[in-house]
Formats: sequence, structure tokens, C-alpha cells
Amino acid sequence: MADVDPRPGRASRRRAIRNLATLVAGSPMLSLVDANGDPVQPSPTAPGAQTGRQGGAGAARQGDRPPVVSPPVYRDEIMKVINLHEFEDAAKKALSVAAYDYVAAGAGDELTLKANREAFSHYWVRRKIMVDVTRVDTSFELFGKTYDHPILLGPGGGKNIVAADGERLSAQAAKKSRAIMVGGQMPLLAEMGKKGEAPTWWGATLGEATQAQAVEFAKRSEDAGASALCLTVDYPYTSARDRPSRDLWDPEWARTRVYGTPEFRVGFQAGVLDPYTPNLTWEWFKWVRPQTKLPIVIKGILTAEDARLAVENGASAIIVSNHGARTLDGMGGTLDALPEVVDSVNGRVPVLVDGGIRRGGDVIKALALGAKAILIGRPFLWGLAAFGQDGVQRVVELLHGELRIALGLSGAGTAKAVDRSFIRPAWKPYKPAATPSSASR
Repeated sequence: MADVDPRPGRASRRRAIRNLATLVAGSPMLSLVDANGDPVQPSPTAPGAQTGRQGGAGAARQGDRPPVVSPPVYRDEIMKVINLHEFEDAAKKALSVAAYDYVAAGAGDELTLKANREAFSHYWVRRKIMVDVTRVDTSFELFGKTYDHPILLGPGGGKNIVAADGERLSAQAAKKSRAIMVGGQMPLLAEMGKKGEAPTWWGATLGEATQAQAVEFAKRSEDAGASALCLTVDYPYTSARDRPSRDLWDPEWARTRVYGTPEFRVGFQAGVLDPYTPNLTWEWFKWVRPQTKLPIVIKGILTAEDARLAVENGASAIIVSNHGARTLDGMGGTLDALPEVVDSVNGRVPVLVDGGIRRGGDVIKALALGAKAILIGRPFLWGLAAFGQDGVQRVVELLHGELRIALGLSGAGTAKAVDRSFIRPAWKPYKPAATPSSASR
């Protein structure tokens, strides 16, 4: 009742003066002094004591809040791209039609390409509140090592097409952004490794026709510094891709950066059955497993039965993948296949997933359905095409930043804490708790 004053207007004037004093006291333009005339430093935990620009690297703590965590800053044209979707538009402006089509295209009518992205709308996050998420931690463990975040750069052969020296730029970006790189030019990575410049990387192959070739691949990868081997098992034949077929795609372009070489042949031809590794079977594991100490990751698993066979044949991990929707059209999205594979493996080996991931919330959903980590393909190639090494780094760092936000807002806090209690099917109707019937009241 102290603010009540019988004289009209006196209480409101008191409040106005008190508010003005509070504002002035918090102003950086005012130097506070004590009774002796010496400056008084505001308490670092006092309201209004935060200094530095919000989001800046030097932003101070405000009260008991943790510090602001910001991704690195790049030149203005990169910073204007604010999510992974927008990198595609930036890349399209920088690329020829043939180069853009090669990276963007899915197989056939691109139903599976659409399904990969749409699968993320099939699930909702079940948010948990009133949880202490002061500590946000994106780290994860794989093959006995701890990594800063669960974002890997997937294998892709278009790096040198979308940017000169794209393989090197991608590897340098992986190193800077602390992302595992799957695949890449082995001699280049070996050279970078000798200088301490190589990222953590896995040797990648679509399989070999003979035992001698398979063993030689494993030995070369190990000698070059690979930390694992990744066998992609879903490419026995070249797929039907309309966009590259119309562009008269020249496969030598990926190696020479010259379109229409003397050895020119169309790499994608409508209706043509073009073999790649049609004889790849589980024998590959019997050839390679005894010859290397490296973990072997099998990529391209979509069913429970194949997942069980992979484990039985010695796979160290599985990647749920449909090759970026670039092989057989008409398959479902990888996120929809993930629970089936995770359940069949039952914790015996780690399961990873790729396909359509563009947001930190997407990563949360993949982790909740049992993935240990995720891989991206097209997004980092778009970043490479538009802005070179910085573009790749920005793609990883933006997704990493969004993952931190999603972990904080979902109530998980850490990547390790995310489990199936954080997710539900979107089409499953919500059933509220039963209320007593009128007869039982």
C-alpha cells in the first residue's frame, strides 16, 4: 500500500520517477560512483549487466544464463543464406544446367526424392518442459571415439564438377567444421594427412568385382589414413535419371572437368541397362573382413532382413540410405525405414541415416528414431558450388547450430538423451487421459 497517495497523480509520478532512475542506472552512458567518488562496477549477475552484442563471440553471461553460442561469421553474401534450403538457389545461379541437374536429379519420376523430404512430416517431436537444459551437448560416440556433432559429409562424386578443386575444398571444410568425411580422393587425403590437414575420413566404395580388387581397396584406404571403410551396396546398375539423360551427361566430366571429352559417352541413357557392380554379394565381407582392422560400414540398407544379414556378415555399422533417391524410384523415405532397421539390429551395431535432412529438427527426429548420426549430401555440395570451402563449412555449422537449438527447446539438452520418448507418428491421433464416466462419479 506504500504507493497509494491521497493526492491525485502523486503515485503515478512516483512510479515514473522510479522507472526513470532504473533506466538511467542501467545506462552505459552513466558512470556510477560511490560515496568517495570512486567508480562502481555493476555486478556481473545484476540485471542489465550483459555486455557485448547479442550473439557475438564476446557476449557475457547475464545472470545465471549460459553464454550465447554463435556459428562463425563469413562474408555478407554467405551470411545472407540463412538455412540449408537456400543454398540450393545460390548454387543454381553459379552452375551450368548440366552440373546442377546432375546433383539435383533423382531417379525416374523422383517420387523417392520427394519421399525422403516428406518423411520428416510423418513424425512430430514430443517436447518435454521444465527440464534443465543449461548444458546443450551435441557430441556423440562412434567406434570408440567422441565427435563434436553427429553430422557427416556423405559420399558424392560431384565435388570437382561443382567447384574447381572441390575435393580438396570439401576435405578442408570437413576438417574446419569437425565433420567426418565419407569418401573422397584417396591420394589427396593421404597427402593432406601427412601435413596434418586431413579430416577424419572413411574410404568409400561401390564394391569391387573380384576379391583381389576388394582387398586392394581396403589396404589402400588403411594405408592412406582412413578410419573406417564404407561399402555402398545399392548400385548394381546405373539408374534411370531423366535430367542427366536430357543433358547428355558425360561421366568423364567428374574426373577431367572437361565436358565432351574424346572418350565421350552418355552416362545416363533412357532404357539402357548399364551394369556397375551386379555381382556384389555378401562374399565381399569374407574377402575384406579378415584383411583389415578398420570398421566396415555398410550403406544402402532399408529393410530388417538386410540389416540382420549385414550384422551377421560382420558390418560394424549400418547407414539407412536409398542413395539420395538416385537409384530405384518408388522406394519410401529413409526416415520411414529407419525404425525397422534399428529394431532389427537391436543395439548390436550403430545405425546412421541419410536422405532429405535440412534442419536441426530433422536431426532430432532421426536421433529419436534410433540413428546414432546423420549424413548430408546435396546441401554441402550446394554450399561448395555457391561459396567454395566457406560454403561447406557454413552448411555444417548452420545445421549444427540448429541442432543445438532443437536440443535446447525439445527438453533433451544433449544428443545422447534423445530417444523414442521424444517422437510420435504424425498420423497417430492424440488420445487424452480417460476421464471418469458419469456413472462412476
